[in-house]
Amino acid sequence: MSVDLDVLRWLSERRTSTWTTMARWAMDMGASPAVMVAVGAVGLIVVVAKRWWWQGVTVAVASVAALVVASVFKQMVQRARPSGDLAVVQVGGWAMPSTIAAMTAAVVVATYLVLPWSAGQRRWTVALLAVIVLLIGVAMVYLGAHWPTDVLVGWAVGAGVGGVVASLPLVGLHAETGNLPR
Repeated sequence: MSVDLDVLRWLSERRTSTWTTMARWAMDMGASPAVMVAVGAVGLIVVVAKRWWWQGVTVAVASVAALVVASVFKQMVQRARPSGDLAVVQVGGWAMPSTIAAMTAAVVVATYLVLPWSAGQRRWTVALLAVIVLLIGVAMVYLGAHWPTDVLVGWAVGAGVGGVVASLPLVGLHAETGNLPR
């Protein structure tokens, strides 16, 4: 925990109003039900337009599974969130693992694994998605909503869940589209 405390103290001593505003915006984007619905709607439009049925189901299942797994781990670990001068925001519930980190990592990993990317698309898309996941996770730590290891464990949980779900043989869905998992 000393590394967590050291990192959070270091960040808290360097907070500025501009960075805090940007971090709050990133946190709000990552945790906002409206943003999640909007992202889901855009995802649904892409799934329907491209006829990526099993891919869409896989990404959606990965997101929900990461939420469930992270929630179960939170209840098992029951780690308190940062408080006092270390926290700019007060978020309820337990801290480890970060649910937002787990969900975003699961979506990115599943998306990377199941969508038919060209080499060029794969590089820039994964870079963009990784930057978004990183920014949301860093924002949560910067604001004191999570300890750094909460986010790291959340990313690991999400990446694992995303990989497992993407590897599941959704045979019925693949047979309909003629696409087989890689």
